[in-house]
Amino acid sequence: MNWGENICQIPGFYIEEKTLRVIQDYMFSGFHILLSGNPGCGKTEFGQAWAKAYGLPYHKVNSGAIRSPRDWFGRWEFREGRGTVFVPSKFIEMIEQPGLIILDEINRTTPDNHNPMMNILDGNREVYVEELNRMVHVHEKTLFLATRNTGRQHTGTFHLDHALEDRFQEIRLLLPPESSIIELLQKRYPINEQDAQQIAAITKKLNDMYEEDLLSKTMGLRPALAAAALLARGNTLTTALTYSFVNRYSPEGGTDSEQTSVIQAIQGVVGYRVLP
Repeated sequence: MNWGENICQIPGFYIEEKTLRVIQDYMFSGFHILLSGNPGCGKTEFGQAWAKAYGLPYHKVNSGAIRSPRDWFGRWEFREGRGTVFVPSKFIEMIEQPGLIILDEINRTTPDNHNPMMNILDGNREVYVEELNRMVHVHEKTLFLATRNTGRQHTGTFHLDHALEDRFQEIRLLLPPESSIIELLQKRYPINEQDAQQIAAITKKLNDMYEEDLLSKTMGLRPALAAAALLARGNTLTTALTYSFVNRYSPEGGTDSEQTSVIQAIQGVVGYRVLP
């Protein structure tokens, strides 16, 4: 693959062709991408899958683990015979070579910890690292892709400073259509067509209920994949749906609980009483 050429699809990952093209056109034009959306819609997986498909190395930064502005650059460690030395981070190594940097859940660290990123992500593409006593220059073929979870169920997240948010082009990822969920489930796990169809329909139904404020949280594709995995291991459909979908919701409130609403929704999809 020649640098700057778009790929048309990502093996094993669903994304609309137009959205994929826009993301690549942005990145190869020097813009940074911020993927947002509900949990389980593939934000982090996209970056890794795209880099592999394109043949690029990638490095994922767990933004929630950044506790101070200097954490981006490395840490001080005691080494026998050398005393306390500065150990540069993988992040510093990777931004100086071609590749994709994934800033995962960028809104899980406080805004002041983003300050060192300002010059890295603007037109300067450089930052002075005092501990290294040199300027670190971002390679011209280093791409940046950040993710953030959005939705009312999240805690431990922070608003992005406008100056940082303005350095990204935001793209919202959505749950794939049912047909694509079915295809994905059957590619990953040896389950039959009917089970895949029912799991996909349940996933879509619960996502719609969340969007209609009938549920307090949505899970994206993760419960669907978990249910398919249990079925592939010989568990019954009842077991798979109970452990993968129903148990994620609170039984508090009895017949008026979210769990009861989920059970009713699932039984409405499958057409019979599959759950106790």
